[in-house]
Amino acid sequence: MIVHDLDDLVLDSDEEAGIQELGRCFLARGPWTTVAFLVKTKTDPEGEWDGPFLWLHRYQKVAQGWKLVSRFRTTETTQLERLASAFRDWEGYVSPGK
Repeated sequence: MIVHDLDDLVLDSDEEAGIQELGRCFLARGPWTTVAFLVKTKTDPEGEWDGPFLWLHRYQKVAQGWKLVSRFRTTETTQLERLASAFRDWEGYVSPGK
């Protein structure tokens, strides 16, 4: 998948695709760019939304634009809750100036 401009990046946020983007954050920008997405998903068009889930996408700058190289996706809401808890616990280690 090649994206011409990461600022124009759109996830398939519609009922048919079963993805609803709730938010995004660029964690790193440069030749290697990392984007975090908060999403809800559903597998059945008539079903309920599941989530929220964290999706991390890693893009590499190539001649045609940006190439999706890797991605990580949480698959259970408890994973996102545990990750948020870990970040709170680690706050003293990742604060500016440390």
